[in-house]
Amino acid sequence: MTWPTKKLGECLVLIILVWIILIPFVYVFCLWPDKSFWDNAMGNMLATVLALIAGIPIALWIDRLAKSREEHQKYLTDRKREKELLGLIKEELYFSYDSLFLKGKKGNKISVTIQPLKSDLWDSLISSEETKYIEDPNLLNRIASAYYVLKIVKRIEEQAYVALRTSAIVFTLPDGTKKNAAQLLLEDVRTFDSLFEDSIKEALKMINKRLKKLKLYET
Repeated sequence: MTWPTKKLGECLVLIILVWIILIPFVYVFCLWPDKSFWDNAMGNMLATVLALIAGIPIALWIDRLAKSREEHQKYLTDRKREKELLGLIKEELYFSYDSLFLKGKKGNKISVTIQPLKSDLWDSLISSEETKYIEDPNLLNRIASAYYVLKIVKRIEEQAYVALRTSAIVFTLPDGTKKNAAQLLLEDVRTFDSLFEDSIKEALKMINKRLKKLKLYET
């Protein structure tokens, strides 16, 4: 729409509004209506005012009620999503702890296990920002801390596996013993066993506690 056309449209709207406002005054001053007209006008005006006084608060109350119900429903939906996510996180952490750590990695300074600790789900949730559904910041921090230790262990074990397959270098330690890079890395990673186990256990404990609380929001 060009500027002159837009300007013309605005002028026409203004003229129409002015005429709508002036018509009642023209009617009154030109025709001089009798007392019955004023009685009817006042009655109508009083009815309109009373309707506004009664209607506006009711309308506002209905609007607030509708918004409150929408917010409550959204909250319930978010808590349902939180429960689903925590269930998946619990499954991933428990798999890494029970199936991988306890059954092959814990205390193992001799051999490198091929299967790494699992953190794919957590990485996906972080990248998609779905961790926002976890309402309790303390729980979120505990889970993040557990994965922080898990990833440290995972990276060192990956380096040990690569060193085992690619490096034939043997290091002579101050006490005279000889060890290759893989053995040294395995010894390093085993220093995290206690921290890893404590972090995972605490995260799982808090997740279970939160899942019990979330059952209250089921409908």
